[in-house]
Amino acid sequence: MRGSSMPDIGAKNELVVLDAIRSAPEGSSQSEVVRRSGLSRQAVSLITRRLMERGLVETDGTLSAGRGKPRTVLRVVPSSLLAAGVHLDPTGITLVIVDLGANVVAEKALGPPGSDPDAGVARIAAGLEELLATMYEDGWRTPGGQSAREALLGIGVAAPGGLDWRRGVLVDPPWMPDWWDTPLVEMLSRATGRTALLDKDTNAALAAEIWAGERLSEQTLLYVYVSVGVGSAVSSAGRVQRGSTTQAGEIGHLPTGLDGPVCGCGRRACLSTFTDVHAMLHRIDAAESAADGSAGNSDWREAAVAAAGIDVDELSSASLEADGERLDALLAAATSGDRLAARIAQEHGTALGEALRTLIGIHDPHRVIIGGPYWRALEPFAMPQVLERALQGSGGRRGVTISSSAFGDDVGAIGAATLYLGRELSPTVR
Repeated sequence: MRGSSMPDIGAKNELVVLDAIRSAPEGSSQSEVVRRSGLSRQAVSLITRRLMERGLVETDGTLSAGRGKPRTVLRVVPSSLLAAGVHLDPTGITLVIVDLGANVVAEKALGPPGSDPDAGVARIAAGLEELLATMYEDGWRTPGGQSAREALLGIGVAAPGGLDWRRGVLVDPPWMPDWWDTPLVEMLSRATGRTALLDKDTNAALAAEIWAGERLSEQTLLYVYVSVGVGSAVSSAGRVQRGSTTQAGEIGHLPTGLDGPVCGCGRRACLSTFTDVHAMLHRIDAAESAADGSAGNSDWREAAVAAAGIDVDELSSASLEADGERLDALLAAATSGDRLAARIAQEHGTALGEALRTLIGIHDPHRVIIGGPYWRALEPFAMPQVLERALQGSGGRRGVTISSSAFGDDVGAIGAATLYLGRELSPTVR
């Protein structure tokens, strides 16, 4: 496969104009683009014309604002370009193809990474080829007539830290020891014939929010990623802050100030002792072992079966049971009214809220966004506690907003694709 390039759109001013138009999903007038870009009206008019000739921008009616001539509305053409995103997670590989609006146009689940990086990369390459072939057979084309293969810019990959995003190497990702020291970008580029980049899944999730959200590149954002563990990412002026070794945002050992167990790091009540999935399951197992039956329903696992479709016998066997499945069962039980399961989920929110109160004081964000694979299920129980704790004191006075991500479980893969789009098309990243 041949990779796509953007030699004609590489000029900084063109990227500035494209970004000004793209970051207003409902459309933007030329006057607004002039204001946001800082370029002259003549320059914006010339650049806009070139972008329209390439099929990246289109007009979409007019906008009347009082006296004067109605203003023409400019919008990007989402289907004019594509990027692929891969989320390499210990529980499974997710592959997506997204358009310029971060809309998923094709996706595929590839199963766990396995113990052989070469075989895993080969599966990713084959999966991408399969998606492109299916889109071709389905007749997908850009407005200019290009196939998905021709419109695809490249591949972004999101993975848990630690990794080296500059070299594109997985250093020591947790729960994936067979993938340590894997030059993933080099391997994937060789297997697909496409350029690729690598970043942490927390950074990728934040990148998706920035790319798809209106004017979010102008704000300071704090993103909290709720998965097997909890991590965070921060951006300012559209740039994700990675730190010197791509380890910024590792908040698992942030003290919560709560009455909790001693963490493996030697301190008491770290965030991870309340929010890591394994820790949550350990807490409910310990509570059930010590309970006399009054703390909750002893049959919470059985109560969860109907809602979650999980086999009880499998739940009793650690060798066959994934932590994710057990968390699904726990949350299904909480939804069914089990008090102990609900309490564990609420404690997750309380601890996260205390951690956020500290992080808000450190980063002073305009907005906090919470997302990730497990947040949607935890949100009904955890969000009230998050809001109560996080907005105490100066956090509430600053007017920071806390909300859940609009993206679902695929946010890691979607974010990886938007990271690549940002590298190619964002003036703040290039």
